[in-house]
Amino acid sequence: MISRKIYTEAAGALLKNKIKPILERSFQDSIDLDFDTKVFLTDLRRFHMDWQFQIVNVSSYDTLTSRLGMTDLTATLANFGIYAAIGHVEAHEDRYYKYNRGEKTRTYCMDAQIKVTHIYVYVKDNYSFNDLDGNSQYLGHWNKRGVILTKGALVSELVNGRKFHTRFGNSPETETNFNWKYLFDRPLDKPVDKRTGLIGKFMERDVYWPVYNSTYNRWREKHNRGGDFMIYSKPRYIKLDKPIEVDVGAICRPAEKM
Repeated sequence: MISRKIYTEAAGALLKNKIKPILERSFQDSIDLDFDTKVFLTDLRRFHMDWQFQIVNVSSYDTLTSRLGMTDLTATLANFGIYAAIGHVEAHEDRYYKYNRGEKTRTYCMDAQIKVTHIYVYVKDNYSFNDLDGNSQYLGHWNKRGVILTKGALVSELVNGRKFHTRFGNSPETETNFNWKYLFDRPLDKPVDKRTGLIGKFMERDVYWPVYNSTYNRWREKHNRGGDFMIYSKPRYIKLDKPIEVDVGAICRPAEKM
């Protein structure tokens, strides 16, 4: 993300939209237009809304082991985003007066260019347990000892990431042109027995049960407990080897009589 996405044209346009109003206000009564966002870190939700300008989405598939096993990160966050936010900004400007001889006024202006020299990078994840289109998000197969993902879940993650709508877990069929029904060893909405080999004693610890958003919602309705929440990691302050440069354009004070 740091090496590529923060330098895109779209990221630059968003930076301009966020920073230009701040420079316009500061230019009215200040000479030094450089600023830092550290003072806003006390409210991470507000900080995210005001200063975030780029995101990289991370799927649960991206955090699996080389053998497609779950990691602590997979189990904790599943899908999440890594965000970049404005850290420190240096403003460079050419200042000048514009004269209107007809109205006998002059306007103090500047052509501003900014450099984002530092950014904050952090993780944000939502635990909303809300579902779209009547399809409940699969959260893994669980028992009291841990959690696993089925092969169907992994393929679902890959396919849905490419804008296919698979409806795994809530429908016997899918809404793609692929015949997914024969792809998996076990259905996604059935318990899984992890016993190895053809012969083995049935043990409760080997059985994992499918859990969805709807499963949790039914539990909290029954017990009147639980809720939605949002988490942020501690933002990490990073100095960029290559600052992000953005041309902000002309900024002027109100015209004054000569």
